[in-house]
Amino acid sequence: MVACRYSCDECGRQMIKTHRLYRGHRYCATCYKREFPHRVCSRCGCYARILRRDLAAVCHKCESDQPCIRCGKASYTVGKITIYGRVCNTCSPYFRKQEQCEVCGALSSRLVRSNAQGHDRRMCPKCLTAAHGTCQACKRHRKLQLASSGQKVCRKCFLYGTRLCTQCGQSMSAGYGSRCEHCYWRSLLEKRVRLDCVAFSTQVMAEHFASFGQWLLAEVGENKSALTIHRYLQFFREIEQQWGDIPGYDLLLSWFGAAGLRRVMLPMRWIETVGLATPDEEAKTEDSERRRITVIQERFAHGSSERALLDSYLQMLFDRLAAGKTTLVSVRLALTPVAGLLSSFADGNKGRWLPGQQELNAYLAKKPGQRAAVSGFVRYLREVHNAEVRLPSANRTEAKRLRRKNLEAELLTLMRDSNDGEHCRRQWISIALAYFHGLDRSIGKKALKTGFAQAHDGLVITWNNLDYWLPAPAWWLLE
Repeated sequence: MVACRYSCDECGRQMIKTHRLYRGHRYCATCYKREFPHRVCSRCGCYARILRRDLAAVCHKCESDQPCIRCGKASYTVGKITIYGRVCNTCSPYFRKQEQCEVCGALSSRLVRSNAQGHDRRMCPKCLTAAHGTCQACKRHRKLQLASSGQKVCRKCFLYGTRLCTQCGQSMSAGYGSRCEHCYWRSLLEKRVRLDCVAFSTQVMAEHFASFGQWLLAEVGENKSALTIHRYLQFFREIEQQWGDIPGYDLLLSWFGAAGLRRVMLPMRWIETVGLATPDEEAKTEDSERRRITVIQERFAHGSSERALLDSYLQMLFDRLAAGKTTLVSVRLALTPVAGLLSSFADGNKGRWLPGQQELNAYLAKKPGQRAAVSGFVRYLREVHNAEVRLPSANRTEAKRLRRKNLEAELLTLMRDSNDGEHCRRQWISIALAYFHGLDRSIGKKALKTGFAQAHDGLVITWNNLDYWLPAPAWWLLE
């Protein structure tokens, strides 16, 4: 005797199979004929069985023409008819009531039955794929079974073991299919190189890109080269649009900059390997410094008095650079404190366009370490603009106090926000040695190479045959 699974939501009669499910409401054959009489559809004008009590209802065909109410898809397989309208198969789980999995008891709206499990209970996706995993032979995610070797393998690897690759003839796991993994990635790389070569308008650049693809294959392997070849297409296309062929290193550096060339290190290595261009480390360093100087200049708006003063001082520094009296690094280092001084001056100036003694003293009180670097700008203000400013005497006590205050702030930040990573441990030891014992911060990095001992209430660092005790933060002690 077949058990009844459902009951009619109209009369309560038990049913083996629902005669009509309309917007979540089940109808037996009798109730369906009574509640769905033949009448004219308000949309298409055809006779069809339409729900009696819903005057806005339309026929089944017109309902099927409506897009999915969730994703808006026009062409789809109906997954569920809700009280709001039809939804596609993909969206239907979002409109189902969550029920308990009959295997694990977890709530899910995606319960299914599967004969592969040896029972007909409704299961959640997790229980349905409980026997799935990564095959230890072919590395595919499939349903697994235990082989005689003790490995968990997929059905293909279990039945056929190994077979020969149709392309290279090497032995491989049967789960790979017709070709091995190496041949797959190599053919994918060749396919992507052919597709990318179509993007070039000149044959010479297409040949360059194909040659680079072969070099990349030998340099990083099939897998990585196939996955990354697309990202270098824009670099080669920009070269083609600008010059038509790969130019010398000086032109590449002037167009892309040192930072831009660092983003395409592999193509630049290929260019150097095949002899198309030779990198110039000195030119690269100079370009980086000039771009840093430009970033400092852009802190001030064009036309402002601060920008005009900064550009004037920078021009004087460039004149000294041209005369061989300084270096580009020194120019950038001299410009950095000037920008900081002008920034603080711009926030509080009252119609003046030159910083005075008061602004200089306030800046050096916050940044005592910049005293030597800003001295050239002070001399420039006196000699060129006749400003009444002078470099104040160094206050070693105040500089020491400010240094300890900054170290204390760094320690508090590490105690509050840091985790127990190796980098945080090294940083803690370096700063704590400087704060508690007055050692240079660089000594902390050197002392770590000789090791340290951890006591019950802190750390013991040995440096120059002397032991230095340091407190340990809570996250270190808890570990």
